[in-house]
Order: sequence, then C-alpha cells, then structure tokens
Amino acid sequence: MAKTESPKRMPAASQTGLSYSGAMDISRSRHVTLANKATRFLSAGQLESARKIYMDILNENEDDVFALHGIALVAREMKRLPVAVELMKKALSLDPRNPMIASNLGTIYEAMKNYEEALACYKNSVKWGARDGIIHNNIGSVLSKLGRRTEALIEFRKAFKYGVEFPEAMTNMATMLGDLGDYKQAGYYFRRALEIDPENAHAHHNLGVILLRQGEWGEAWEHCEWRMVATNNGVPWRKFSQPLWNGNPFQGARLILYAEQGIGDELRHASMIPEAIARGGEVVVECAPRLVSLFQRSFPQARVVPAKYWPAEEGVEPFDIACPLGTLGRLFRNSKESFPMHSGYIKPDPRLVSMFRERLNEAGPGPYVGICWRSGLAGAYRAEHYSTIEDMRPVMKVDGVTYVNLQYDAKPEEFDIVKSEFGVDLVDWDDVDLKMELEKAAALTSCMDLVVSPGTSVAVMAGALGVETVEFRPFPIPDSYFKDGRCPWFPSVRFFAKRQSEKWNKMFRKIAAEIEALKTGSAS
Repeated sequence: MAKTESPKRMPAASQTGLSYSGAMDISRSRHVTLANKATRFLSAGQLESARKIYMDILNENEDDVFALHGIALVAREMKRLPVAVELMKKALSLDPRNPMIASNLGTIYEAMKNYEEALACYKNSVKWGARDGIIHNNIGSVLSKLGRRTEALIEFRKAFKYGVEFPEAMTNMATMLGDLGDYKQAGYYFRRALEIDPENAHAHHNLGVILLRQGEWGEAWEHCEWRMVATNNGVPWRKFSQPLWNGNPFQGARLILYAEQGIGDELRHASMIPEAIARGGEVVVECAPRLVSLFQRSFPQARVVPAKYWPAEEGVEPFDIACPLGTLGRLFRNSKESFPMHSGYIKPDPRLVSMFRERLNEAGPGPYVGICWRSGLAGAYRAEHYSTIEDMRPVMKVDGVTYVNLQYDAKPEEFDIVKSEFGVDLVDWDDVDLKMELEKAAALTSCMDLVVSPGTSVAVMAGALGVETVEFRPFPIPDSYFKDGRCPWFPSVRFFAKRQSEKWNKMFRKIAAEIEALKTGSAS
C-alpha cells in the first residue's frame, strides 16, 4: 500500500529562487497562510474545504507549485486519478527535482496500476534527495506487484532501516514473505504489525491465511474472521440482523449459511454443510447462482438459494441465526483430526455424467486426464502460481492418454500450441461453458481419471467430487499442513510443489511419471 506525504510549504523567500517585494510579498504571504490552512484541511480529510482554498490560490497564480501539489492530492483522495496525474505532473514541471512531488505522483500511478511509471517516480524521489522509509516501502510495494520479489525485499528492509514502523510496511513485508513460502518470517512481521495496531484487519486476515497454510487451524480461524472487513475497506460485506451462530444445536430454529467468498471457497466450505445440518433445525444455504442446483442435489436436507438472497438480508423472510460459509471452519475444523475422510460430497447430475462418458468414449480411449494451467484471475501476485500451456509439455507428451480441457478461458492459440507442438487434440466442446455452466463442469470433471491443475476452483471442484487430483504449487507446503500426505480438505488431492528458483518443467516431469503409472493402474 502506497503512502502519500502531505505537501510542506517552503518559506516564501525560497520559492523557486524568486525574490518578492511590495504587493507581491504581501500576496505570497497570504498564499502561504491560505495554503497552510488548506493542508490542515487535507490532513483532516476535509477534502472539499481544502480544494476550495487551493483553487482560490490557483485562480490568482496558476503556477503556484504548492497549491498544485495539494490539489493533486485532493483529486487523488477523491479518486479522480487522471486529473490528479495531470495536476501533479504540472507541479513537477515547475519544480522538477522535488522529491516529495515525485513520490506523490508515484502514489497516483500506483493507484492506477501503472506500476512502471510509479516505480520511476519513486526512484526519482530517492535520487533527488529523499531519505524516507515511506518511499522505500512504496518502491518495495510496486516491485512486488511487478513480480520482482528479491528487489522488493531489499527495499522493505531499507524502509525499516530508515525507521518505518507503520503496520502497512509490516504487512507488505509479511505478504511478500508468505508468497515466497517463508511462513515463519511472514508470521513474525504480521504479528509486529498487530503489536502496533491490534485492530488492523488486513494483518489479522493475512496472518490467518499464513497459519492455515501451516495447518495451525485453531489460531488461524480467529484471525481469518477479520476477512469480513479486511477485504472491503473496513465495511462488512454483508449485514444480517440475526446473531452469529456459535455451532450449538438449534432444533426448532432456522439458520442461514450465506456466501461471502469466491466459487472455490464456496465449494471448499460446503464440505461442512452436513455438520451444520446435523445440529438440527432448518438450514438454508445461500451460494453463487451457478452452484445452486449442484448444492441442492448434494445437500437435499437443506434449502439452497442464490446469492444475494435479499429476503434474508432485508428481514422479509425470518431467520433465527446466521453464519458465513467461511466461518464454519472456526466451528468445525480446529485440528487436523477434525477433517473427515470422504470420497466426495458434491454430487454431479447423473444424466450429464452419462452424456459426457459417451462423448469421451467417442473422443478417445482412457485414461482421461483433465488439465488446467492457470486462473482466469490475472495479477502480478498470481502469475507465478500458474504455468503456461507450453510448460506442460512433459505432461502432454505422455502417449496413450486422452487429455481433456478444464481451463474455462482457454484461448484458441493455446489449443494450436497443444496440437502443433505436442501433437495432442485437446478434448473440448463448444456447447460446454466451463465457467458459467458448473453442472456441466462438475459432470465432466467427475469422469476424469486424473485432474492436473494449479490451486484454482478446478482443483477444488475435483477434490469436492472425490476425483484423484494433482495440484501443482509454486512453493513447498509445510509438512504440518498435510493429513496422511494429502490435502486435509480433499483426500483425493495431492500437491506437487517446486522451489522458487526452479522452472515448472522439472515438476511437470514428475507429474508425467504419475500419468505413466496411471496407465498401468499403479499411481499412488
């Protein structure tokens, strides 16, 4: 997260090297007084009051650097980012080596996700004399978004060297370390952030995620509860008047379990719906519309409704208690032993399963291996978690296997690569929308002998169906996470991980060996 610095007014005599006399000196003195007042308004978040004063100054002197700098920050806080950029660039053109203006221009570019321009501004700020840990923190933040993790760590350490002690810097460092698989150090910095600001929702939530990755279930869930505000700028995603369910029996009462995360998380947390049903009473499950029919078939003792189910949220339909699906983990998954063995809890449509089995028989002989290589959600933090179709060459060069596309947004050029470079006709049908038609996606996935996927909803769907799955990861997973060598949520899912410095190729050769073994029925 980038930090903005408020403009500091220089004494009148030092402005741009000019001298003033008579009325000009009086005018400048008045501008200084007004500008200082505007800055106080800006610092207090009174944006409109600050804007009016800065405009009064600019109406008299359109080249007043301080007022341009200040009103650019006002525009930034008002989310008028293109306007903010132009105003800040004009301020910088009038004072071209001002490190503070350069830094704040960087924060605007960063907010616009123009990370290369932001990085150039931050580096100029340092070059022009800034010795501020905030700027090094901002450089680290941008470098991490560009995937330049090693350089980012160096900048974060410089920020600490210059005395930065605000929670955002700690969470930036911790998030970086967590993404690199250094969970111990990540936890250390998250806890430092919480020592400074015990109510920091982002630090709590991300610490919870780190603890989940280590299998520290009990403590992890308490921190994960902060997700309800951490991902929405401190405002709860959903507002229900009913009390939060504590996991106790509720015979004679009505519970609504409501959605608040993505498709993959809804599928994962649905594994705990039967335990909620077993507590008695009536259970209504809210989920993404794409999942409604699938969930209704899988959990017939519950009533399943599409999100957002306004009759519950508006109080039109009465409920006694409410609970987010993600909070079920805190109630039912507090130790490794609390994860049950299962062979799949999502039930695909038998009619669709039969249809896909016939289609697959026509497409080629088994075994059938479903493949996915990336997420549809792009971003600098996500890119290294996924491979390209070219990386999967070792997997798809195994003969005697029919490969099936499970990548919902596969591109025509990716099919061309599979055909021209691997000699494989990847099975795919135009009448199957793997993203929106989750009934078809579930039925097709259930027909696979093996699914190969990164950590996406494809792998989660396969695990929820009980399909044997190899999930490839960019960093090693601590042994403390596993249950009997497999994913505790999904006994049919195994992880194959590489080290940060390794290419995907080496790991995919190991997965290819698993597919070879599958052909002879000896896969572990």
